[in-house]
Amino acid sequence: PPGGLAPPIGSARGSLHELGEARSTVLGVKLDRIMDSVTGQTVMDPKGYLTDLNALNVQSDADVRDIKKARTLLKSVVLSNPKHGPGWIAAARLEEVAGKIPTARHLIAQGCKQCPTNEDVWVEAARLEKPAPAKAV
Repeated sequence: PPGGLAPPIGSARGSLHELGEARSTVLGVKLDRIMDSVTGQTVMDPKGYLTDLNALNVQSDADVRDIKKARTLLKSVVLSNPKHGPGWIAAARLEEVAGKIPTARHLIAQGCKQCPTNEDVWVEAARLEKPAPAKAV
């Protein structure tokens, strides 16, 4: 396919629409969080969306919908480019923020299999594990 991207899974129109909405929501949340209200300047965390996910707290139904949309977007990222380590890290961190630690561990384990030489994926796997198993990672 052009651009090296795999076509979305499922109904083309529905999937593309949902993916667009999820992307828009994630972008909106990200932009809202990088605005610095004290100085009026825009500040971007060097780690970008990965560290932004650490600060996210689920507080309302809207947050749950945002997490579902982000989950859809990140699923598309890891399916279309499984060798992209930051996609696996972001997907695992999203599940961690949503309180689904076992799911986060499962996702990052898949990321370790897909990206066996990516140090950041392995560091994330160790961070998500309990202390005893983390030493083995």
